[in-house]
Amino acid sequence: MARVWRGVVRTRAGLIRYNMRMEQTLILIKPDAIQKRLTGIILSRFEALGLEIAAAKVVRASEELLREHYANLKGTPFVDGVVKFMMGDYNNLPDHRIYAFVLRGENAVSRVRAALGATNPEKAEPWTLRGQFGCIKDGVMQNAVHASGTPQEAEREIALWFKPEEVLP
Repeated sequence: MARVWRGVVRTRAGLIRYNMRMEQTLILIKPDAIQKRLTGIILSRFEALGLEIAAAKVVRASEELLREHYANLKGTPFVDGVVKFMMGDYNNLPDHRIYAFVLRGENAVSRVRAALGATNPEKAEPWTLRGQFGCIKDGVMQNAVHASGTPQEAEREIALWFKPEEVLP
């Protein structure tokens, strides 16, 4: 009989394996990381985790798309600033460019979140992507990458940014 504890399975034979599940997650390379030319470094970190790219594209982010993406922030005092930041207004990216990716692999959501670190780059561990490349500049939190927080959130966000036929099965 196998015993499960926090994702770890111990079998009668004493073997330990992780209870993994295949997931997809959305990541968005934000304007601050694009301006700093960090895309290759960011993607290599995710590939080093064994995650695969299932979809990729350059998106001209509209205000409408960004407000729908950040619907959970509706009514907060900082939602307008987040939308302006994501449109590149703080980083002189006039074409509103964002790089969107779907990554997939075992426990992709939690593994990507761990690699990113805390949302606030000043609170992120120094070895995480946000700890290394994020900052707060002129009162604006610039944290390099967005990633889905849960598998359910990932499903909703992937549907916003990609058509089904754009994501490899």
